Amino acid sequence: MRSLRWTPENSVYVPEIDSQHQEMFRLAGELRQAVLESEKAERLALRARLLADCLAGHLTFEERLMRDAEYPSLEWHERQHRTARSKLAALRSSIEDAQRQSVFEAVESLAAWMRDHTAVADRMAGAYLRNHWRASACTIC
Repeated sequence: MRSLRWTPENSVYVPEIDSQHQEMFRLAGELRQAVLESEKAERLALRARLLADCLAGHLTFEERLMRDAEYPSLEWHERQHRTARSKLAALRSSIEDAQRQSVFEAVESLAAWMRDHTAVADRMAGAYLRNHWRASACTIC
């Protein structure tokens, strides 16, 4: 079981995105801990809803930034976001079914996606966005 802690090594160097990632990692870590501690299904559902709302808002925010900057890999990135949304749906479904093992597996699957996605896809997008914003700010280029 890998860590769900956001660290500076997870940074994509876009402050708004990093802040949202920190919150997502925190909420996912709390949900994982709640599963491990056999928290009641109603509380798990509430925690999952908080994570889902946070993640949904973040994905929409990221997609808007990339669309505004005409990010060339936007479609690929959006496909990855669809994967996250389906993992959230699986998590919600497992909580509704009240199967602890499947809830834990769904949390772990989503957490692995978050770690991998932020480490690769979001870093690529972050680099593009920073360069785009620098170029846009340059008045003598």
